[in-house]
Amino acid sequence: MLKLGLRSVLAHRLRFVLCTVAVLLGISFTAGAMVFTDTLAAALKKNFSGSAAAITVTPVDPVGIRSGRPATFTSDVVERIAAVPGVAGADPELLVRDVQILAPDGEPTETLGLPTYGGAWPRDARTAPFRLLEGRPPWGESQLALDQQTASRAGYGIGDQVRVITPNKAITAELMAITSPTVSGPAAGAPLVTFDPATAQRLLLGDPGWTSVGVALTEGSDPSAVSQAISKAIGDSVKVRTAAQVEADGENALDDTFGGYNTVLMLFAGIALFVGAFLIVNTFAMLVAQRSRELAMLRAIGASRGQVTATVLAEALVIGVLGSTLGLLLGIGVAAGIRFLYEWVDLAIPESPLQVSAATIIACYLIGIGVTAASAFPAARRAGKLPPMAALRDDVALPERSMLVRLVIGGFMLLMALMLYLIGLQASGLPGAVLLGFAAAITLLGMVMTSPLVSRYAVRALLLPFGRRAAVTLGRRNAERNPRRTSATASALMISVALISGLIVIAASAKASIEQSISDAIGTSDLVVSTDGQDPFSPEVADRITKVAGVESVHRVRRQQAKVGDTPVQVSGVSDGTLAGPVTGKLDSGSLDGLGKGQALLPRTMAKTLKLSTGKSFELTTTTGKHRLTVAGILAPNRQLNAIVLSLPTYDAVGGAPTDDLLYVDLAPGSTAAQVGPAVLAGLKDYPTIRVRDQQAYVDSARGPVNVLLGVIGMLLGLAILIAILGIVNTLALGVIERTREIGLLRAIGMDRPQLSRMLRVESIAITLLGALLGLAVGVVFAASVQKVMVDDGLSVLDIPVLQLAIAVLAAGVVGVLAAVWPSRRAARLDVLQAIAAE
Repeated sequence: MLKLGLRSVLAHRLRFVLCTVAVLLGISFTAGAMVFTDTLAAALKKNFSGSAAAITVTPVDPVGIRSGRPATFTSDVVERIAAVPGVAGADPELLVRDVQILAPDGEPTETLGLPTYGGAWPRDARTAPFRLLEGRPPWGESQLALDQQTASRAGYGIGDQVRVITPNKAITAELMAITSPTVSGPAAGAPLVTFDPATAQRLLLGDPGWTSVGVALTEGSDPSAVSQAISKAIGDSVKVRTAAQVEADGENALDDTFGGYNTVLMLFAGIALFVGAFLIVNTFAMLVAQRSRELAMLRAIGASRGQVTATVLAEALVIGVLGSTLGLLLGIGVAAGIRFLYEWVDLAIPESPLQVSAATIIACYLIGIGVTAASAFPAARRAGKLPPMAALRDDVALPERSMLVRLVIGGFMLLMALMLYLIGLQASGLPGAVLLGFAAAITLLGMVMTSPLVSRYAVRALLLPFGRRAAVTLGRRNAERNPRRTSATASALMISVALISGLIVIAASAKASIEQSISDAIGTSDLVVSTDGQDPFSPEVADRITKVAGVESVHRVRRQQAKVGDTPVQVSGVSDGTLAGPVTGKLDSGSLDGLGKGQALLPRTMAKTLKLSTGKSFELTTTTGKHRLTVAGILAPNRQLNAIVLSLPTYDAVGGAPTDDLLYVDLAPGSTAAQVGPAVLAGLKDYPTIRVRDQQAYVDSARGPVNVLLGVIGMLLGLAILIAILGIVNTLALGVIERTREIGLLRAIGMDRPQLSRMLRVESIAITLLGALLGLAVGVVFAASVQKVMVDDGLSVLDIPVLQLAIAVLAAGVVGVLAAVWPSRRAARLDVLQAIAAE
């Protein structure tokens, strides 16, 4: 049976090329994602092999998520650890994020996507997380050390002046030492700048404190036993890990850091394979129909049903193996290309060969062969049911199955989708959006099941404007002739267009909502100061701006991650007067006066989630512990205040990070943003990542992440269109083979080649418009519904970009014309006499 399947592939090579390409595209993205992330992780993981300290002790972060101020403990905890039996030395360590190392040109050095850390120089070589390679330890604020990779990428050597932006201030210091990369912990392989311990505490924390303790053991001590003794001596306020545990945590952290690459590429792979499955299903259904007599002959000469089914599945196996192999090779090329692109734009990746693991190879073959076999199985099963006597008839054809089962299943799915849709509309926020997403997915599947019942009438309506000329009529009837085939081909495009159009509407609504919410929230401020990535920056920035001529006042906004119960929340600290002009905050209830009394303002959505109202108290958990607060008021939805709002004194009291996230600048009467803005920038030359914008420029910058999303959507659209073209080309090309005699007869009675090409173009356009319009309707309706339930969660404005969606439908029509080019040329080249004689 495998030999028969292989011979069938070799005898009809062209018809299998498109199926193979569909599998190839999906597997190439899968392989590219796995190879690239494995390579990048291996390149960084080779920088460390474990912790230099036998035991590492860190304070337990009660928030449990990344926060502005790290959890710390004091020196008395270090002394208690040192007193534990079996401990030969306990060296306190300090490691803080949100540091920037500037290159000689004044721009931040490349970090390969990793955060940059600032740390304290170790006192004990036995537990030091890095080694001194060159120079001597730094001392004082005028000296620092850099890791070897960062110094090499930036071109720094011993004695050079290096500019560094710390959470508390920007400094310029002499490079005194070059160290090896950090070998353990969250900073393993990441850029690192170090200072002497006292200077590090002053620049990185602003207060005394340590973020970990490296423990050296006496000879013969058991790390596990000493770990337990330390935990017992200190209590639940610390986390005690052995070197092996630190190494495992470090590798997991790197895997999480680069998980985004894998997710994006896997998304492309999923789209390619899902849409490609429709192409494969349609192809094998047509092939089995065309080869009915041949397959029946196999039954007549003794082949069993299982053997005939196995023959067709063998052809699918060949396609799966070939597509997976080529996709794997192309995926390796994709990974190499991404790496080359990084190097081309100077984002150098540490040297490491491409990592093509056994897991990657096995996954690619399992996915490729599995998707192909599953897609071909329905047609293979039908082939096995052909009766042997069918081989004796000239007009053998597979019996048409009743559509009753499809109607029942599809109708049930549409009914379930309607119920989910109605429930989702009654819900609000993310739960409602999730329900609507499930409803959209079930709707698409239900339409796939029921579309053959309506495709004949839909095609007739869509082609009505094209008139009743012979080519148009014949093209329409060809599309109507086999509703299953037409709907299956259109379904792939329908699902793609539904996904893309829905994302376009949501992205456009997000952009409009951002613009409106920021415009409504920003009041009197003439300038807004922030960084591109919304990273925190030193309070020194606000101090410098205050001294610029023409500046009347500067209002600070600080942010910190925290928890209320088990719910993660964001906390904002605002300076006096921020909500009385620079930010327009509307209250549903309560008063702003409570801020000065140490009380809190909560956004409406958060208050609803936490079941809090004005006057009620709640417990806020930060890195410094638990704090009891009272609700002073409930804020209406406001993008600038989408957090628990506290006054700056209260924010500091609950352990908020001392860094600023946003500054609102009011100018003196008679001063303009055009005049003062350049002066403000000139005073911040030590902070190259700081951006000073007027209100409109700030609104435009806030739309940046959405524009990135639209770019990804554009690439998905391109991939979906490519596979849609393949599916339509495949259907038309196989249709030409199936209707060879019919085409010969049409040519014999006077149809010329242009008319024949026009007939196939009409059929292609009918399929394309059917899929595009159905997908557009589903995508727009459900995206608008998602916006409705997310009104209080950031999507306050519905924006349906009619022009973009119209262009998408027009592009679908162009796709239909292009998809018919090759099949029509092939049909036009058929010899009339041979076509008439074809069976």
